[in-house]
Amino acid sequence: MVEYHVRKTISNNDKTQPQFYLYTFKNKKEKKISTWHDVPLFSNSGNLNFICEIPKWTRKKFEIKKEKKFNPIQQDVKNGKLREFMYGDIMFNYGAFPQTWEDPDHNTPETGKKGDNDPLGKKIFFFL
Repeated sequence: MVEYHVRKTISNNDKTQPQFYLYTFKNKKEKKISTWHDVPLFSNSGNLNFICEIPKWTRKKFEIKKEKKFNPIQQDVKNGKLREFMYGDIMFNYGAFPQTWEDPDHNTPETGKKGDNDPLGKKIFFFL
């Protein structure tokens, strides 16, 4: 089993932008890793690994930053404001599968949509 440690920091390097949380990952040897490229798609037991960007019952919109070194998870900013879901907390975990990518030049026949140039996104529902 592969172990990862998450480090949460507050970033505010650009004083014109609001503060945001930044999550970086390290392996058990304390080496920084990419959430997108270094976490395998499948676990040792054959299950899919899932990088949770927005935990269930929260509303802050986080995402894997593919343009930043080590692809940290960071709260998204749009028009100089931190993004949140406007309709309350989401009722599912939302995130991405590591080592995947949606090609913006490929049109999926079943949906008629092109990829969004991001890791493959997924909603995960847990029922108890």
